Amino acid sequence: KYLQQQLPEQRKVAVGISLGGNMLVNYLARYRDDPILDAATVVSAPLDLAACAQRIEQGFSKIYRTYLLSSMKRNALRKYSLLENEISITRQGIEQLTTLYGFDDLITAPLHGFRNADDYYQQCSGIHYLKQVAVPLQVIHARDDPFMTEAVIPDFTLPKNINYQLYDHGGHVGFLSGSALKPEFWLESVLPVYYECIRDSVCSHSIPRPNEIYGSE
Repeated sequence: KYLQQQLPEQRKVAVGISLGGNMLVNYLARYRDDPILDAATVVSAPLDLAACAQRIEQGFSKIYRTYLLSSMKRNALRKYSLLENEISITRQGIEQLTTLYGFDDLITAPLHGFRNADDYYQQCSGIHYLKQVAVPLQVIHARDDPFMTEAVIPDFTLPKNINYQLYDHGGHVGFLSGSALKPEFWLESVLPVYYECIRDSVCSHSIPRPNEIYGSE
């Protein structure tokens, strides 16, 4: 809203990364009649929160879970004096958390008005709201993303304003091209290309794939 007030005639786009991408889909669906934005992109978004919460507890993904959960618990403990005024919580309860689901059940869900983690996941998974997005939206996913499952891949027909890009490789917000000695950050090139297509009213489904830009993934 601030940008709209300052630059009312300027075109505006947004890029949502990871959980921010899921939040952006929710926003675009909720405010579809007046989104302020002209176009958007979401990258490696956990569009099915429940499935992703389960996936990150499996195999090698636990390494990411441990890192993320440790950071989230530190932040919660640092803000404990604020949290205890809003929800029923103890320091010991935070320290004993071992899963992201547990964190969401104890803190995220009640802090934002949801009954529990399942209620939060059901209401906020962007996969349910893709069809409600009205602006041009680019969705970028990788099959080898350690946070994701097939559940984040739409199994229904998407409207023409959504450009869905699914790649075999890319990890979680990785999408490196080039070589080990000279890596290329594919996202930094493909996102401007997409918005140039939108600006010039060129078919948004002609976005180059990683290997078409740099010769290798």
